Amino acid sequence: MYTRDILTPPKHLVQNGKPVFGTFENFPEKLDIRGVEAPFAGIPLPHIITNFRIKSSLVFMFNIGPYIGTIDFFDQKILGYAEVVFWSKENKRKYTYRSIMGPRRRFIPHSLQSGFCASFSKNRYIRISWDHARNRISLIFNLKGDSSRPTARAAFVAHYSEQGMTEITSSIPSPTKSRCSATYTATPAIRGSLTLGKTKLSEPITMEDISGHAIFSINRTYYNFHVKQEFVMASGLIDGKQVSFQIFMTMENAVDAEKLNNNILCVNGQCTPLPPVTITHPFGIAKKWVIQDFDNMVDLTFTPASDHFRDMTLFITRSQVHTLYGTFEGSVKTKDNENIALHNFDGIARNQAIRL
Repeated sequence: MYTRDILTPPKHLVQNGKPVFGTFENFPEKLDIRGVEAPFAGIPLPHIITNFRIKSSLVFMFNIGPYIGTIDFFDQKILGYAEVVFWSKENKRKYTYRSIMGPRRRFIPHSLQSGFCASFSKNRYIRISWDHARNRISLIFNLKGDSSRPTARAAFVAHYSEQGMTEITSSIPSPTKSRCSATYTATPAIRGSLTLGKTKLSEPITMEDISGHAIFSINRTYYNFHVKQEFVMASGLIDGKQVSFQIFMTMENAVDAEKLNNNILCVNGQCTPLPPVTITHPFGIAKKWVIQDFDNMVDLTFTPASDHFRDMTLFITRSQVHTLYGTFEGSVKTKDNENIALHNFDGIARNQAIRL
């Protein structure tokens, strides 16, 4: 049976110029990986240059009522990017809204105790905030529609004191021990409202006091010039239990992937570290994905129902990202050897290639 120690978080994720690797319960005060000594090919460049290669991203995946989707923020230092994409689980209709954010000192804050991330455009207002002192995570968006998309408004709230809430932080080599990637993940139960305006093709929809589940994740990484990544995530109820997981394709050149990776399963607030996995889709990403490990803890398939593709260029940066909504079949095991069977379980898969 695969095991991975869950440690007490260090005060700082970088100490004396070296990353502190591991999987940590809860979180350090800050998700900050600045100050690593000579992270690129051992060349002793000034920190002001190497810190500039750190990029940040925030993902909030929500599964609430008849809708599932993601809110994404990407911090490119000079510019930022925000996107909301969600689907109706009933008819598979897709809704997409995006926004470019102008120069700002920092788009995604370092503090995990409290902070917020926002796009302030009057047509694309999106705000995610968190505050442990107030026991609250809040998500608000107000998105103006057009001829093909309805105006969309939502307000979701979650509480850290909820029984099913899990918070976990990992720091792993990226891909070598001279660089690191740090990820904070929370699994809140959410409640709120969602309103869609009228369009030529649909009537207005208003849903008050709906409930669901989410995965809230913040990542900071010393990026290569070319980055490729695949991962899957899901959160919902199975037999009355809150089940959430986030599973990444293991990088071929990753160091100590058995001991250091971001794969987790959370069931009713109890976290199980998962082993490295292989993700394959031999007939293309629009067809069935197979997610398996060598320790018999992960045996899943993901069948896409709809693909949202983003191909965007900002100056020298180019990103090609597929975000796919679909369903999972198969099983995952907890650290207590409990088998969690998934059948028609809604989730999200992502395939992305980024050139920086």
